[in-house]
Amino acid sequence: MNKLLIIAFALFAVISIVRCSDSDEVLEKVKSKHLRKYLTDRREDVDSGLEKLEKHCPGVSEKLKSALVSFQECDDKADDSLTLCSAIQVYTLNCTAPLLKVVDDCLPDSAKGLPSLGVKSILSVADYLCKQTGESIFELGNPCLWEDLEESNEQLDECEEKVKNFAKKHKETIPSKTEICSTATSLRTCVQTRATTTCKNQKTKNVALGVFDALVAPCSHINEV
Repeated sequence: MNKLLIIAFALFAVISIVRCSDSDEVLEKVKSKHLRKYLTDRREDVDSGLEKLEKHCPGVSEKLKSALVSFQECDDKADDSLTLCSAIQVYTLNCTAPLLKVVDDCLPDSAKGLPSLGVKSILSVADYLCKQTGESIFELGNPCLWEDLEESNEQLDECEEKVKNFAKKHKETIPSKTEICSTATSLRTCVQTRATTTCKNQKTKNVALGVFDALVAPCSHINEV
């Protein structure tokens, strides 16, 4: 398996948003059978967004084809002797740069930099997890973090309402980095409340908060502006 396959999966959302006019030609350039299958299964969604995207961002199809080729060429050059953790840190930003630029160029000025912010968040979480013990990583699957999420809790209900309001506000618009970071970091209390209320082991609480803090870490310099 290619070292950067995990990053290819992380870019599914990016590729799904950046629709292409000639999906067959683009799919032929995707060597990863997993990524190709994902895109093929969603071809109807990909093709249905063509007209809207081309009106908003003329010429994006050709740019996407070129970006996919560049991504694959970069992936092919990845050092197979590296561990997955090392490969992700060494190659991700460079290999995803062409794809991120295609998306970024299509965004309004207020939302420029969002693709890069997303990848940096993924890298931050990967870096955090790669430094943890196997036990800590397994704790992320601890039922205490996920069971009974539907049960009412006043503080958690407020958090859920905050997310819903944010999504509703930006239903027709793309939020800025500042708006996303401000909302995301404000949800730390929600994660902390969930972990503290339902989980009794400190290690479980620590790793849950650790992942969240890593996820929003790239927002630190944005929130300070």
